[in-house]
Amino acid sequence: MNNSRHPSKRVSLAGIHIDRTSAVPLHLQIAKHIRDGILCGAFPSGTQFLGSREIARELGCSRTVVLTAWDLLYAEGYLESTPRGSVIVAAVTAPHAEPASPAGKPAHMSERWRALLGLDYETNWPSVFAPGAPDISTFPFKDWSRLLRQAWQNPREQECLDLPPEGHPRLRNEIANFLSSVRGLVCSPDEVVVTSGTSGALDFCSRMILDPGDEVWVEEPGFVEARWALTAAGANIVPIPVDDKGLVVSEGIRRAPRARLIVVTPSHQYPLGISMGLERRLELLDWANKNDVWVIEDDYNSEFRHQDSMIASLRSLDREGRVIYFGTFSKIMMPNLRLGYLVANKHFIEGFAKGRARIDVHTSGIGQLALAEFMREGHLLRHLRAMRRVYAARRKALIEAIGALMPDGLTVSSAVTGLHLVALFTDAMQARMSDREAAAVLKQAGIHVQPLSQNFLELPTRQGLVFGYGRLRVEDAAPLLARIAACIGGASRDAPSDPPSRSLTDRTIRGG
Repeated sequence: MNNSRHPSKRVSLAGIHIDRTSAVPLHLQIAKHIRDGILCGAFPSGTQFLGSREIARELGCSRTVVLTAWDLLYAEGYLESTPRGSVIVAAVTAPHAEPASPAGKPAHMSERWRALLGLDYETNWPSVFAPGAPDISTFPFKDWSRLLRQAWQNPREQECLDLPPEGHPRLRNEIANFLSSVRGLVCSPDEVVVTSGTSGALDFCSRMILDPGDEVWVEEPGFVEARWALTAAGANIVPIPVDDKGLVVSEGIRRAPRARLIVVTPSHQYPLGISMGLERRLELLDWANKNDVWVIEDDYNSEFRHQDSMIASLRSLDREGRVIYFGTFSKIMMPNLRLGYLVANKHFIEGFAKGRARIDVHTSGIGQLALAEFMREGHLLRHLRAMRRVYAARRKALIEAIGALMPDGLTVSSAVTGLHLVALFTDAMQARMSDREAAAVLKQAGIHVQPLSQNFLELPTRQGLVFGYGRLRVEDAAPLLARIAACIGGASRDAPSDPPSRSLTDRTIRGG
């Protein structure tokens, strides 16, 4: 062995950080420090370390820990021993460092992914006005935790292994019953698939249905998150305007007559809250059937209808099996549950399940079991009915506050479903500022409200603010609107001259 590789001075490991509270064993922490030092050049080939006893004394650990770290690095080829028993760094050739890519620009990324990241959209979480955000403060966590414990304590052997990619049969059955009682949507459990939520289902269905470059109708303005999944699938997104009857089908036919997919929110259009009329629904289905086009119906927040009777789903009108119905438990229960469902014809379900088994398999089995029992025992329906009353009161308080404090600046949309409403700018307000400018001013004041215009793909035709009220306490509606009026103008003569302190928004968020 060439002695020129052996520096005369032996290297100490004193001073390296060892986290004794970490779950990572001490010998692995020591080995990592030496390995990183070798790869970055701090310990060049031939570097000789102190003996194991000396290092153990320096680090305050047993000699066995040091020897175990040596053995690991010997096996990996980082260390070798000399005839006299010294430990030295082996002739390891570290990779040459490549020039760093500019910040935020990896060396390679697909064009579809670049297009996805380039979409301009600012989320407003956490915010008391976040659209669609539910209040979890009254959720029956005691019952939910009990059912989770039961699912873990007494699982069947098969339930601990792979579940069917369509989802657990018990949960599929409960979802079919739930849709029949809550939405009037009659379907069999065989037509139901358990998903990880609307976004995940749309991502999978987009890849299943579309080839890169295929045209897709989306609502304008529309649900931005849906456009992300479609962009990632390589779709050619075609924005179709929405009027007071919903998606303008005739304009879709004119703009994209060869579309392969239509994505709509007919019962509660996002963000405007419009319900698609029966004539428009039949027109949409007729064209889709004649042109072999799939329709994805996102039944966004339809469970929370605060006036009149429930509007039938688009799928309930479908006689050709053309509609794929999406739903989620994130708005009824909690967002991080990550459980949803889709309903489609059995042929679609078969293709979906086979493909999913190769890519995604299924969502949490224990979560599915607990949710099935939660629904079977009636907890979900009771919670839904209670929250309908809560959200209706919050919606009413928000509308009254807007009317009293900003009558010349905002006009409230007529939407009676969901967990948000749109306050459109009057001509006078729009002459003063755009909705993005208003949102920026409010953000500086600690109030996050989504500007309506960011939901447009093309030049916005309307300006306004999107107010979620799921987390809004009734007593906080007027004070918060007073702050908004003071920030962006348009306050009435009755508006308080001294708006509440900034901390009100934070307190409201924490309180749910």
